Amino acid sequence: MTAVRSLDTQPVKNGMYVVIPNQGCDGCITTAETFVKKNVRSSPQIKYIFTKIQSAKMLRIKLGGEVFHDEHILLDTANTIIYPEPEKDIYPMILYIEKGEIAQVKYQRPGEDGLEELSREMPPVK
Repeated sequence: MTAVRSLDTQPVKNGMYVVIPNQGCDGCITTAETFVKKNVRSSPQIKYIFTKIQSAKMLRIKLGGEVFHDEHILLDTANTIIYPEPEKDIYPMILYIEKGEIAQVKYQRPGEDGLEELSREMPPVK
């Protein structure tokens, strides 16, 4: 949680962080990027952290400038995010935050569809 606090000047007390590595499981990352584009403004309690960024310019092109510059998007340019399960650092990770601490960790990877679970908990997009 220390790394998240160093990136986010206003950390969520109860909500989620979706951590998306810019390198790793291509299909999983593409799914996560599409999820961000569709849902970036759907909930103030969800923020998106991009880590292992190869090129901020390419990320901006993939997401679109409006999404890239949204207040819910955080860039971990120093790669400070450390996965609790290092072997899963190629997958998007969802951190569930309760009372300012990590309560649960889920992943978007084959056999574990964390973003689908998250979308069921989100309010419908207007």
